[in-house]
Amino acid sequence: MSLNDLIKKIAQKRNERGFVTDPLKIHMLLTEEVGEIAAELKKLWSKNYDSFDKKKLAEELSDTFCLLAAMAHECDIDLEKAIQDKFFDKDEQRVWKTER
Repeated sequence: MSLNDLIKKIAQKRNERGFVTDPLKIHMLLTEEVGEIAAELKKLWSKNYDSFDKKKLAEELSDTFCLLAAMAHECDIDLEKAIQDKFFDKDEQRVWKTER
């Protein structure tokens, strides 16, 4: 399945479930999900929380991706093309300093 096919499938399921379509509301939900990723990752180093749960992280990454896909869909952005144009083409022209 291509990325664009997956985005369409996500959009259809979100529509069936009656989820919000307003890009501003999607942004707020996306921000919340990114925070949930941070909360799970914090468990890797902080002893003040429960143990890190890879399955929980996978769920939060999935939620985040679905909301990012929803944002692209609602703004009529071909995310597959945008990634090719920005990450693989435009960024290829930059000089990168690695931090390894």
